[in-house]
Amino acid sequence: MSLLDHFMSFLAPHECLGCGAEGRVLCNACCERLELTPDHCYRCRQPTTDYLTCPVCRRSSALRRVRAAASYRSDAKELVWKLKFAGAQATAKVMAIQMIHGQSIALDTLVVPVPTATSRVRQRGYDQAVLLAHAVARQSGARYASCLTRLNQAHQVGANRQQRLEQLTQAFRVNKHAAVQGAHIILIDDVVTTGATLEAAAASLRAAGARQIEALVFAQP
Repeated sequence: MSLLDHFMSFLAPHECLGCGAEGRVLCNACCERLELTPDHCYRCRQPTTDYLTCPVCRRSSALRRVRAAASYRSDAKELVWKLKFAGAQATAKVMAIQMIHGQSIALDTLVVPVPTATSRVRQRGYDQAVLLAHAVARQSGARYASCLTRLNQAHQVGANRQQRLEQLTQAFRVNKHAAVQGAHIILIDDVVTTGATLEAAAASLRAAGARQIEALVFAQP
């Protein structure tokens, strides 16, 4: 939480999106009522164990698995909106707690944000993926590492999978090769739709020598 966000929450405490209770943007009881996503392959949506990418999709994806904590609807959708468009940076901690719930993350794992387009960062004053990654690292005890630089600045909202893939060709550059070599990496983002952005980031990390790449996101439609 930023100093400004902390100060504003003191002056005007958050109200729970679900029940209206004062104190948190989503209270514990309402967090427990979020609609969970079933175990499935992030790309083809076929059922798998523990959100593993299915064998067919693994042929063209460097992602071992992608876990989404909640379905992108109702309170979960509102949480994402508040983080990205309403300046509620405290929402990142609430989302991160849901993302790592029930997960075992080794302390030597690298938690890496998927960089947002710089035009969006300028508009918001922060990168929501960075906030989420910091929160996931703090809550899990894993290591935060900003290993990726975004080169392609095209906005992905509204684009289909093929358009996203074309826009994301050579979209990311690894900026910390020594840290990536042989590392187990968990990519962090707020929402996964087609998976094209995560795949592009994972491909760059794999080419730089990452041993294993997964992703944790808050929601999936």
